Amino acid sequence: MIIIFDKKTKKLVSFAGRVLDCGKWREPTLEELYPNKNPEDFSAWGFVCIKDSPKYALSPNLDRWQLKLDENGVPIGVERKPNPLKIHLITTAIDTDGDAIPELIADGKDKAIITIEVINSRDEIVKKDFNIALKTTGGTLSARRVTAKEGQATVELTSSVETVSVTVSAVAEGVKSDSISLEFMPPES
Repeated sequence: MIIIFDKKTKKLVSFAGRVLDCGKWREPTLEELYPNKNPEDFSAWGFVCIKDSPKYALSPNLDRWQLKLDENGVPIGVERKPNPLKIHLITTAIDTDGDAIPELIADGKDKAIITIEVINSRDEIVKKDFNIALKTTGGTLSARRVTAKEGQATVELTSSVETVSVTVSAVAEGVKSDSISLEFMPPES
């Protein structure tokens, strides 16, 4: 199998399996793969030949793969890109009006717990500590920065007296951020 990549960015361009030529298997040439391309354009590309494997055919999306480099930065193969970790926010506030947005009473006292979880691509909590920064567009958070011990932390959101929609968001270095929306509803008379 031939893997074609951009020499400058090291981004994968294409890949192709071996071809049967006069009864013998061989790697295709760039000219065979791109017959209408100017051969001078090939100078920006590099290639590496690797052993064919069903794993490449099962996931042919190039965005899921990256070049595997040796200690000198020379491409020696391909490998799956690491799946990014992500933050997942959960609230104890519930949706009472059926619009799928949880609510708090806009009385400046009502509270909800926001649970922060750092999860992997299999939705498993990552048992590691993360420094999380939080912000809200309304109400008051009990903390703006927390450490997610063993991948989990909680903060408290207190409503304001304004009847507004708010968004609580959480970010951490090297982790995909998340946000959750809530509504501050007028108190019932």
